[in-house]
Amino acid sequence: MKKKFAILLFSCLLALLFTGCDEVLSVVTCNEDGEKVVNNYISIYGDKVYDETSSIKSWTDLNIFNESFLDINDMDDLLFKIENKKENIVVLGSKDTAIELSFFDGGYNYTLFSSAESINSAINSGFDF
Repeated sequence: MKKKFAILLFSCLLALLFTGCDEVLSVVTCNEDGEKVVNNYISIYGDKVYDETSSIKSWTDLNIFNESFLDINDMDDLLFKIENKKENIVVLGSKDTAIELSFFDGGYNYTLFSSAESINSAINSGFDF
């Protein structure tokens, strides 16, 4: 009975999580064998920053990369880095986190993502039946 209750509770929490998230990011990369791997990320936080000095040309110098909550320390060890200069968007990420930057005149919007695997493992670690 406890196992059925735990599965029901987990299903409800998972449904709540997916209906409550604003955005899902899926990025296809290649592994060491050349096989395609789909990486899924779920948005956890986003904000708008007004900064006249920010632009897509100097996105690596943004203050957001100095924050401790962002798990992107070395730009060379990223899983993916996508720059779309036509739409003024930069998306980059590691195995566990990703960030999307969209630039406008006078600032930028950023959205932080956590991988679906890390969210799933965090939820599952709470159920030790």
